[in-house]
Amino acid sequence: MNTIHNNTTVASNNTIDAANWLLHLSVWSLRVVCPLFIFLSPILNWTCIRIFQSRIYARSSSKWYFIFIAIFDTIYVIVTAPLLFLITLEIYILNWNIFLCKSILFFNYLSCQISAGLLACLSIDRLVATSCVSLYRRNCTTDLSKIVCLIVIFVFSIVNSHYLIGYTIDSNGYCSIRHYKWYEAIYSRLNVVYLLSYSIIPFTIIAICNLFIVISVCHNKTNMKKKYEYKKPIILSNTNHEQPITSKDTPKICEKSRKVLKFKKCPIDNNSINRNKHEMFVTIENEKMINNLLGSNADWQSHRIDHLSDKLLLNDKEPTISIEILSTSIENKQLTIPLHGERSLLTSHFSISSSSSSPSTKSQKMCVQLQITISLLVISICFIFCTLPNCISTIMIQTYTNDEHVRKFWQAMNYFSIIPLLTTHSVNLVFYYLSSNMFRERCKEYYFKKKT
Repeated sequence: MNTIHNNTTVASNNTIDAANWLLHLSVWSLRVVCPLFIFLSPILNWTCIRIFQSRIYARSSSKWYFIFIAIFDTIYVIVTAPLLFLITLEIYILNWNIFLCKSILFFNYLSCQISAGLLACLSIDRLVATSCVSLYRRNCTTDLSKIVCLIVIFVFSIVNSHYLIGYTIDSNGYCSIRHYKWYEAIYSRLNVVYLLSYSIIPFTIIAICNLFIVISVCHNKTNMKKKYEYKKPIILSNTNHEQPITSKDTPKICEKSRKVLKFKKCPIDNNSINRNKHEMFVTIENEKMINNLLGSNADWQSHRIDHLSDKLLLNDKEPTISIEILSTSIENKQLTIPLHGERSLLTSHFSISSSSSSPSTKSQKMCVQLQITISLLVISICFIFCTLPNCISTIMIQTYTNDEHVRKFWQAMNYFSIIPLLTTHSVNLVFYYLSSNMFRERCKEYYFKKKT
C-alpha cells in the first residue's frame, strides 16, 4: 500500500510540475508576443482602412464591413495586449482605479463581439451578392451597409453595458463583480450571452453562409463557362463573315493620296478690299499603310486638320479667312465615297467595340465581387480556427474550478490560445494581400511604388 501511495504522490507531483512548467511557458510566450502585436496591429489595420477607402471599392457594399472590422480589431488588440502583458509581469492595472476597471473590460468584450458580428453580417452580404444578384444590385448599397454596421455597434454596446455597471473596486481593492450581490448572481448567465454573441452565433452564421457561397460561386463559374463555349463559335462565324467586306473597301479609301486645296484670304479692311490677295496651296499627303486602315484614316484626318490650322494661323493680322476647295465634280465624288465608306467602317468598328466592352465591364465587376468573396472566406476560416481554442479553454476553466491541477492546465492553454486570437485581429492585411489581386495591386500602388 505504501508503494502505491508513493507512486500516486510522485505522479501527482509530476503532474503539478508539468502544469506549472506549461503555465510558465505560456506566460513567457505572451511576454514576447504581446509587444509585437501592439506595434503591428495599428499599422496593418490602418493600411486595410486606407485601401478599402480607395476608389476601386467605392461602390462595393462590403467596404464598410471591412473598415469597421479593422477599426474594432485595432481597439481589441490595443486594449487586450497591454493588459495581458502587464498581467504576466504581475502588474494589475484593473485594480488601480474604477475607470480602468470598467472601461478596459467594457472595450475588451465589446470590440471582439463587434468584430465577430460584423464578420457575420459580411458573410450574409456576400451570400446575397453571389446567390441573388438582382436583389443585391437593388438593395445592397454602401449606405445600407453603413447603417447595418452602426446598428451592430449600437446593439452590442447595449448588450455589454453591464460591464460598466457591475464591475467595480470592492472592499479589498480588486476589480471584481462581488461588490453587487445581484450582479454576482446573474453574472454566469451574462457569460453565456457573451459566448453566444462572440462564438456560437457568429460561427454558425459564418459557416452556413460560407458553405452556400462556395456552392454559389462554383455554380456561377460553371454557367459562365457554358455560356462562353456556346457564344465562341457564333463570334468566330460573324468575324469570318465581315472580313471580306472590309477588304473590298480598303483600296477605295486610300485611293486619293494627294489633294490640292486653295486658300483665299479675304481681309476685312473697307478701304482696301481688293488689295493684298494671294493664294496659298497646301499639299497634304497620306502616307499611311492599308493594313492599319482605321488607325491610318483617323490619323490622316487629324493630321490634315492640324496642318491646315497651323497654316491658317501663320498670318494673325487677318482674322477672317475663306477657304475654297478647287476640285472637279469627279474628284468630289471620289472624295465622298471613301468618306462614306470610312464612316460606315468606323461606325461598325465602334459598335463592335462597344458591344465587346459591355461584357468586359460585366466580367470586371464579377471579378471584383469574386475577389472580395474569396477574401471573406479566408478571414472567416482564420477567425473560426483562431478563436475556437480560446472559447474552449475559457469554458473548461469555468468547468474545472474545483480541480486546481486541471485548471492550471487549461489556464496555460488559455494563454496559448490568446496568441492566435491576437493574430486573427491583427494580420487580416496579409490574408487580403494573398487572396485578392485587386487589393494587392492597390497596396503596391500606395506603399511599394516608387515616386517619380
